[in-house]
Amino acid sequence: MGTIAFDVTARIPSDPPPPSDRSRISQQIDEELPKVAQSAAAPVTARGRRLALGVLLLLSFLMVARIAAPLWVGIAFGTMVAFVAQPTYRRLVVRLGHRRQLAAVITTVIVGVLTTVGGGLTVYLLTTELFSIIAKFQGQSGADWLPEPVVQLFARFGVERAQVAARVSAELGKLAGYAAEVTAVLLQTTTSAFLELVIGLMTMYYVLLEWPRIPVHIERVMPLDPRHTRALILEFRDVGRAAMIGTLATALIQGTLGWIGYALAKFPQAFLWGMFTALASFLPVLGTFLVWLPIGIWLLATGRPLAGAFVLAWGFFIVVGLVDTYIRPRMVRGHGSTNQLLMLVALLGGLEVFGLAGLIVGPIFISLFLAILRIYEREITDPNRAPPSATD
Repeated sequence: MGTIAFDVTARIPSDPPPPSDRSRISQQIDEELPKVAQSAAAPVTARGRRLALGVLLLLSFLMVARIAAPLWVGIAFGTMVAFVAQPTYRRLVVRLGHRRQLAAVITTVIVGVLTTVGGGLTVYLLTTELFSIIAKFQGQSGADWLPEPVVQLFARFGVERAQVAARVSAELGKLAGYAAEVTAVLLQTTTSAFLELVIGLMTMYYVLLEWPRIPVHIERVMPLDPRHTRALILEFRDVGRAAMIGTLATALIQGTLGWIGYALAKFPQAFLWGMFTALASFLPVLGTFLVWLPIGIWLLATGRPLAGAFVLAWGFFIVVGLVDTYIRPRMVRGHGSTNQLLMLVALLGGLEVFGLAGLIVGPIFISLFLAILRIYEREITDPNRAPPSATD
C-alpha cells in the first residue's frame, strides 16, 4: 500500500492542472477552426503584412483617441503632474524599500489632497469675490465710482459729470451681468473639473508606475532611430515638467504676491485681482504689468498716492523683479530659451484651439517641434553624430 501511495503522489506534479472554463471554451473554438499551415512568407508578403498591421494599429489608435477625447485634459494633466512628481516618487521608492506601487499611491494621494484643497479654496474665495462685486455694482450708481480728479479731467474736454456718470452706470450694469455669468459658469464647471481631476490622478499613478517601460515600447514601434525616439520622449517629459513648474508655479506665485500687495494697499477685491495677475503671468513681455500697473495708477488718480506708489513698487520689485529674475529661471531650468514670439503664438494659439489647457499644451507642442527640428538638422549636417544623451 505504501508503494502504491508513493507512485500516485509522484505522478501528481507532472499532471497538468485542470483547465478553467474559459480556457476549455477557447480550446473548443480553436478546434472548430481549420488549421493554417505555418510557412515562411516571401519578403514582399511579409512587408505587406507588416504594413497592413501598421495601418490597423493606426486606425485602432485613432479610435481610442476619439473615445478618450472627452477626457484628454485630465489625461494630459495627470501625465504632466507625474513628470513633475517623479523626483519625489523616486525618493519614496528608495525609502520604502523599492515598493513602487506603494510609493505611487502615496505620491498620487498627496497630489490629490493638495489639488482638491487648493482648488476648493480658490473656487470658494473667487465666488465670494464675484458675489461681492455683483452686490456692490447693483447698489451704487455711476457717480459713486467717479473720483474728483477723473471728473475734472473729463471737464477739461467739455464732458459733463452727468454724462460720464450715466455712461459708467451702464457699463457697471453690464459688468455685474458678466460677473453673474462667470459665477454661474464657475459653479457649473466644478463637477466636470472634479471628474478631470479623478482621471488625472489615475493617469498620474499609472505614468509613475509604468514610466520605465513606456519609452521602451514606444522605441520598438516607432519607425524612427531609437536614439531619436528616446531624445523626443525625454524632451516631451522635460518640456512638460518645465511647463508645469515654470509656467503654472510661476503664475501661482505671482498671483499670490499680487494678492498680498493689493490687500496691503487695501484695494477692493484683492483676491480677484490676484487671480487676474496669475492669468496675466502667462503672457510674454507684458505679463503682470497689465494688472498691477493700472491698479497703481488708479490709486494715484483717486487721491491715494501712498497706496498707489506702494502697489507700483511692489509690482515692479517683487511681482516682476523677484519672480522673473530669480524664481522663474530656476524653475524652468534651461527650457525658457524659446523665442518670445513663438511662445506668444504657442500661448494664444493654444488657448484658442485647446481652451485653458492650451496654456500648457501649446508650449509643449512648440518645444517638441523645435526639438525635432534640431534632430533633423543634426542628421542633415552630420548623420554620424549621435544626438545628445538625456538623463532618465
